[in-house]
Amino acid sequence: MSAAEPVTDLLARERERLLATFARVPDAHRSARPADGAWSAVEILEHCARVEGGVARLLALRADQPLTATADEAAAGALTERKVRAVRTRDEKLAAPDRVQPTGTLTADAVVQQAAASRAALLGAYAATPDAVLDGAVHLHPFIGPLTLRAWVQLIAHHDARHAEQMGEVADHWVSAT
Repeated sequence: MSAAEPVTDLLARERERLLATFARVPDAHRSARPADGAWSAVEILEHCARVEGGVARLLALRADQPLTATADEAAAGALTERKVRAVRTRDEKLAAPDRVQPTGTLTADAVVQQAAASRAALLGAYAATPDAVLDGAVHLHPFIGPLTLRAWVQLIAHHDARHAEQMGEVADHWVSAT
């Protein structure tokens, strides 16, 4: 079993859950916000795709750069249970940086295509990045601190899980409203 399989399996499981929850939202309400300040189902999925696309670009950018992290920095950049909880738990509302805010301009079909494209880009970049770079390069996450590039990829699955929960709330709202 390659080291990539547990990561890609986790990515697949959590994306499947996110898309299944998206499918629960009635078609007519996928672009509608359930409340002021809340994201629509389309916006949630767009945000997930934008974050994932950014991580794919990060991997591509860092794949050929020299490793600068020390062994201690690389160890500190591993994904821990605490870091996973910080992403998966929605107890604390986080404000997404502008670069990954949804545009609100996509249709449901377009956002599903965008999510598929970002996933393909991430998996391609992940497969092309040497293990030494995945485990030896560290990049700062805006909320949870330094992460190795492998941890960034793992984090995408946990980010999908966070937003699947949010999507479930949107789905419940619109299902009960119809």
